[in-house]
Amino acid sequence: MPEGFTHTGPAWDLLVSALLRLGGVLALGLVGILLADRGKDRPLSESVLFVRWRTWVAILPVWLVVVVHPLAAVVVIVALSLQAVREFAALTRLHRASRALLYAVALVSTPMAAVDFTSWRALPPLLLLVATIVPLLRQDTEDGVRDLSLTTVGMVYLPYLLTFVWLLRAHGRAGPGVVLALGLAVALSDVGAFVAGRALGRTPLAGRLSPNKTREGLLGNLIGAALGVWWTSFATGDVPVGLLVCIPFVVALGAVWGDLLESLLKRQHGAKDAGGWLPGFGGLLDRIDSLLVVAPLTYTLVVVSGSVLP
Repeated sequence: MPEGFTHTGPAWDLLVSALLRLGGVLALGLVGILLADRGKDRPLSESVLFVRWRTWVAILPVWLVVVVHPLAAVVVIVALSLQAVREFAALTRLHRASRALLYAVALVSTPMAAVDFTSWRALPPLLLLVATIVPLLRQDTEDGVRDLSLTTVGMVYLPYLLTFVWLLRAHGRAGPGVVLALGLAVALSDVGAFVAGRALGRTPLAGRLSPNKTREGLLGNLIGAALGVWWTSFATGDVPVGLLVCIPFVVALGAVWGDLLESLLKRQHGAKDAGGWLPGFGGLLDRIDSLLVVAPLTYTLVVVSGSVLP
């Protein structure tokens, strides 16, 4: 691991600082919601923004668990993978046996990466071969290729890509700080795109996939990501400056990429949301769609920048 890619201070110090900093962001967000909702003839509990704020309050401790404790991080990422697979399988109406295969991969992907990174890295070709077994055994000449395609995409898109959160966290002593910064950067990138789109949005970005996204909103993506990285700089103090400067651009790109990819999946299957698990957002997949792309892109950036593999 190159010198400089280290985190100063024990994990519990990081936790206390993170609670103060991220708690401050949530407090500012609540003030903004109260000001925006002032004078409206409805209870605050019926405000979509307030419902989303409450969901963020619930998400914060879960993300901090991922940041602080390695074993708990594995458990949380596996749980997120299982729920994401559940929503994906329901959305795409996969055959029961294919669903079981997706759940199995969700259970083993992150633990395998934590135990034996080399074996995990060789997993995708094996997953493709395993995915062929179900349609072949069923001799399904009608939906076999469809199920095979969706199962393969689901295995890589969800549990495999989510595992990159663990890989980032395990990437030296600075890993937890980078994951903390990434979580806030992704969240604020989404908020920034929403605000910029509402205030300046004129030109649709991809009207058939996501009608509310605009090209002007891309600037909000970048500003929000940069604010997230800057606000968590206490956790990434010794990370090379050049790497930190690049991360907001990667987050902004990945956030839009991930959102449009999930929109493509939902439009293909005639759904507005992937589920109803998270109040104000829809399903878990609707909330982590950006992270699914941002995490592997950021990990690649870290590796290309000169850091060694875990």
